[in-house]
Amino acid sequence: PLDYEDAEQRDGFRLRIRVSDGLHDTTSNVVVQLIDENDHAPDIAGPSEVQIPEDAERGTIVARFTVTDRDAGDHAR
Repeated sequence: PLDYEDAEQRDGFRLRIRVSDGLHDTTSNVVVQLIDENDHAPDIAGPSEVQIPEDAERGTIVARFTVTDRDAGDHAR
């Protein structure tokens, strides 16, 4: 399948198409450009539940998460 995240496919594909009706034929160059799409949900690794002490001071770090996204460009935010 075509996939924007595959660096080898990111620039698209150049195809030369030949069509014939048996008597006449013609060719044309076609360029297929891939566009980025938000097709992967981010993966979040970290605690699923966090308890914050009632007396926690402002600015206290209460949890750390690692988030990865297989999308590229603006869709990887």
